[in-house]
Amino acid sequence: MANQEKLIELVKHRYTWDVSWFLPTPETSKSKSKKSSKSEEAAKNAEKKWILSAEKDYKEALAYIKDAIAPAFMKVHNDKIRINNTYAKTFFVYSYPNFLEWNWLSPVINWDVKFDMSLYVYPIESAFVQKYLRKRLTQLHSERSINAEKWLINDPGLEAQIQDVEELRAKLTRGMEKYFHMGLYITVYADSEEKLTRIWKDIETILAGRNVLQKQSFLRAEQWFIATGPFAKDELGVYRNISTGGLSTTFPFSSSTLSHDDGILYWVNTHNNSLILYDRFKSENANMVVFAKSGSGKSFAVKLEVLRMLMMGIDVIVIDPENEYRPLVDTVGGSYLDVSLNSNERINPFDLPMGMKDHDEKPGDLLRSAVINLLGLMNLLLGKLTPEEESIMEKAIITAYSLKGITIEDDSIIGKEIPIMQDLQDVLDTMDGAKSLVIRMEKYTSGIFAWIFSKRTNIDLKEWLQVFSVRDLDDVLRPTTMYVILNYIWNMVRSSNKKRILVVDEAWNIMQHDDSAKFLFGLVKRARKYNLGITTITQDVEDFAGSAYGKPIITNSSIQVLLKQSSASIDALQHIFKLTEQEKYILLNSAVGQGLFFAGAEHVGIQVVASFYEEQIVSSDPNR
Repeated sequence: MANQEKLIELVKHRYTWDVSWFLPTPETSKSKSKKSSKSEEAAKNAEKKWILSAEKDYKEALAYIKDAIAPAFMKVHNDKIRINNTYAKTFFVYSYPNFLEWNWLSPVINWDVKFDMSLYVYPIESAFVQKYLRKRLTQLHSERSINAEKWLINDPGLEAQIQDVEELRAKLTRGMEKYFHMGLYITVYADSEEKLTRIWKDIETILAGRNVLQKQSFLRAEQWFIATGPFAKDELGVYRNISTGGLSTTFPFSSSTLSHDDGILYWVNTHNNSLILYDRFKSENANMVVFAKSGSGKSFAVKLEVLRMLMMGIDVIVIDPENEYRPLVDTVGGSYLDVSLNSNERINPFDLPMGMKDHDEKPGDLLRSAVINLLGLMNLLLGKLTPEEESIMEKAIITAYSLKGITIEDDSIIGKEIPIMQDLQDVLDTMDGAKSLVIRMEKYTSGIFAWIFSKRTNIDLKEWLQVFSVRDLDDVLRPTTMYVILNYIWNMVRSSNKKRILVVDEAWNIMQHDDSAKFLFGLVKRARKYNLGITTITQDVEDFAGSAYGKPIITNSSIQVLLKQSSASIDALQHIFKLTEQEKYILLNSAVGQGLFFAGAEHVGIQVVASFYEEQIVSSDPNR
């Protein structure tokens, strides 16, 4: 590296000489010409010397790298290869049945042995295939005519071949099918010849059960080994003709029951390197919890899921505590709402819930729900209310609505004004025993926190992606504000039946208070009925599980994602999720973006992988 830098400096110096070298005067023309010629020759010699030195260093470094990664020896036999103390043997598939079931390669992909598999696919021109099929169909018709002249009965096999060829010609003509050459090679590894033979028998049994026939390679072991290596180089050319329909059955990305036809790409299954294609709305419920230590990639993984959900037409709502989702909104569109004391966006906690779609709810029923939600909010704003204070507060809330013409007996609220926090305080001022409540409420009506809860709602959630940023909120207000936001979102969700995802990042803030934790638990428990999936993200496992509603939220979430954990929290996590010692080891030693994915009874290791453009959008790395 040092030699390369010196070489670059030398080249720069060569082309940045003083221009006076090339502008000789009459007195010094000859002397400078001689000096210039000598200097150029010296520079060329120096440059040549540096190039030779750099080339020598490069060759030495390259030789060292090859020595570091190369095995001690490699011996090629007629039917296998030995690499150090490991034996490798390759098989190739040479015959397939007429019909293959979907995902027939799944038992091989999920095979719990060390192996490499390569699938080579070569497209063929339709004109060439049509010419061959026309010739083949002529031969079959000719054979059928000869049999008829001989008064032989019809051959069912011959008739089936004619029908298959005609159907394939028709599909090729309409563009419904294409034709390919396909080669399938599998190399297995073992530490002894006996084990290698046993693995070969196993794979023969697996494939033979599906009428797929394979053979062991002979005399070209080195070429077979290269064909299944990371070289994308087929030196063998052992292939079979196959159409699009047959080729589609070899789709290799299968992962037990973690593959859904209409699911999104989640992550890579580290057990077999297959892809996890999953539809969370096909689970018992669409709720998901994500536990990981800071910096382990949990926000990256969730934002990647959000981006792919949006591509499937699923609406997403996010409560963003760290302003991490702004680049996502800027890229794909949507609304970004800054919820803080200095923001212009406001949510009135006194807004009545919207009626459920296709369900006749009277204003009185909606008012009851609003009163219950407001009592929970007041317990957060004013501190835990005593039974007497709660009774006074309930009467005051109902009175505040009635003064605006909204009562339990009303049939319609059209054209009627919704009260605000100041209206409630005015009512409490007139009630006996409410002095303490009025004093505690003043900071939310005329004090430092007046702007956030005492104004009318001026936002409308209609975008496909809505992000509520609570980064600039004071810690004292954050649990209360998240309670109000969740309530507002819930009112919008229950008004229409559409697939939605609600992402609650840093949920431990909510779990610190019983009322807000209870409300979140209620959302998680009822979300399935409204096609809502709630994603709960937290890094404080003990704080979350320590809440009376933390563990019920986990048990009511069909999907759990566990990324890298700290040694301080792993015991609590092991107790909650009943982790095995191997799973515990994985979580303690995982790299960023690695962990476990639990979907029902399925437990798999995962690696979060994003494309280059996805990574530019969802990455939270401050150094990027």
